[in-house]
Amino acid sequence: MAKLLSYYCLCPLIDTKNLLGISEDIETGIVIVTLGKNIAIKYRVSDQKQLCSWRTKEKFSSQVVFDKNLQKYVAVFNHNFIRVWGDEEESLDKVKKYKFKQPIYTIVSHNQETFVVFKRGSVYSLSEVLEDRKNFTAAAINELAEIKDFRYISNGDDLYLGFLSKTKTTYTFHWTVHNKFLKNVFTKTNFSIENEELCSCELLITSKTNCVNLLTVWSDGKMFLKPLERQEKSDPKDLFTIIESISGQHPIKIIPLDDNYIAIYGSDPNEEGTVLLIYNTQFKVIQSKQIHKLYSEDAKIWKMFNYILLPVGQNLVVVPFCLESEQLVALIGSHKSMQSKIDNDIAFVTEYEVGDWTEEPNKRKNGKVKHKFSLLGNRVEELVRDGHSEAAIVEQVIPGILEENNVCLLTSALEFFKDIPEKFMAIILKYVLACNAEQFPSSNKLGQFKNLPKCLLPKERVELLDKILTQNFSEIILLPHLRLNLSLDEVILLLQYIIYQFSPDGHKLPSMKITETEQCLIKWASLIIDANYQKFILSRDEKIEELLVKCKNIVADHLEVLEELKGVVPVLIKFQSLKEGKNFVGGGLADCLYSIEVVEY
Repeated sequence: MAKLLSYYCLCPLIDTKNLLGISEDIETGIVIVTLGKNIAIKYRVSDQKQLCSWRTKEKFSSQVVFDKNLQKYVAVFNHNFIRVWGDEEESLDKVKKYKFKQPIYTIVSHNQETFVVFKRGSVYSLSEVLEDRKNFTAAAINELAEIKDFRYISNGDDLYLGFLSKTKTTYTFHWTVHNKFLKNVFTKTNFSIENEELCSCELLITSKTNCVNLLTVWSDGKMFLKPLERQEKSDPKDLFTIIESISGQHPIKIIPLDDNYIAIYGSDPNEEGTVLLIYNTQFKVIQSKQIHKLYSEDAKIWKMFNYILLPVGQNLVVVPFCLESEQLVALIGSHKSMQSKIDNDIAFVTEYEVGDWTEEPNKRKNGKVKHKFSLLGNRVEELVRDGHSEAAIVEQVIPGILEENNVCLLTSALEFFKDIPEKFMAIILKYVLACNAEQFPSSNKLGQFKNLPKCLLPKERVELLDKILTQNFSEIILLPHLRLNLSLDEVILLLQYIIYQFSPDGHKLPSMKITETEQCLIKWASLIIDANYQKFILSRDEKIEELLVKCKNIVADHLEVLEELKGVVPVLIKFQSLKEGKNFVGGGLADCLYSIEVVEY
């Protein structure tokens, strides 16, 4: 599951064209923004706080990067000299220069080291060029035309990098693998598509093969993926996918987020703004989309930690994102847009039969399976037949169920749907907590719910809460919805239920073992406190203080039990060893968390 979260402004820009680059600092969450040719600033991304800045009379010609080996900052100036300085430096004009005869294109970071890329195409480590600077001569890559673009990516210990150049009819990508065994041995990869212009190229590592590929996007929206191999091959003709959500008449920016996701940024097809996408390269679907109003031809995009940074208008924008374990159910039908209720002239119908190999033959009727969600009405079946995703169906169905106050129907929905958006999880949770006892089916049998607090009655409320708590969700996405939707009284009620569950009267959650239940409850308790800590701090309510003290005592009790279990571990190890026919040295009982085993040949 991938999600683009709400964006915010990090800092104003002097000029988009002069934004030379963004790099990571030594501390997590801090970035170095080379805003222009004369200024670079360090920012903390989370609170947009400016930490320090550097100015220079001589112009930057590369982004500022932090060299982890030297523990210092490095940048190129005027394309012909490098400066290295520490965090305490204020004026860069007084820092020592390291001049070079050959012009420098840029510098890049790979693992712990900084590499210098020369305009002739050769690449060397910073330590290598500084040690023998006076006798150093950069190698020239034969037939290298003017560099139109430069790309690099780290793959383990290997640094893959390449230059894009263009003749009248053909694009050429000169690429190499830089490591301790191989340096500046370039390979040419030629490609072209008749009557189409190249919109973007990027180096991408695929999860299946773990090899580096050249990803190209063309003006017709077609995307090709070509493995980088030493033996030169013909043009890439294996179509990877077609991107229709972004215009191919303008440059497109692509960055890899991980082995299965890429971010794509470009002009809206209607050219009314810009579109930022998260694209799943494994299942080839768009999983998240965000619209921005302004677009510029020289727009750039970076990935820093769990943020995407891009210039929008005269501001540098931060877009947080989250990537979590994928659920195939969330991808099914995600390429389809919900049809407008007003426009009924055109309808796309993709009918198919939902097969279930576990169903008995006599339960089938006319070749169709009677679904568990039949109580939810024909509307759900229509949406399923049309191939819509569960998340899209939930958005259509749940509001109507809550409006009708139909608790039985809500129970059926929670039992059937496995991919409920976090927004609707918070809405359903609020409904269940605020619902009057009269709206639940009358029942006096508490069953497994012993000593249940009166505020949580009737037992149907607890059963619904259990179904919500066992749903899969992203903590990052759910947290703001909990903060927005739940009132303080509802938060207190939910926290009371979780504390009740930790008591001896608590019970296992549906389809969960006792250890899984406790893990789930701890996860929810942490999430509730994180989402409402400001309300807790500002409130003087005695109930809240009492609940927080109970939570603290529960944590203390669990830690105490874990300490006691550590003393039992040697005994368990002894029993396990005797069961397997193994003997300890001396035959005694181990008194620590390790043991010595005698191996006889």
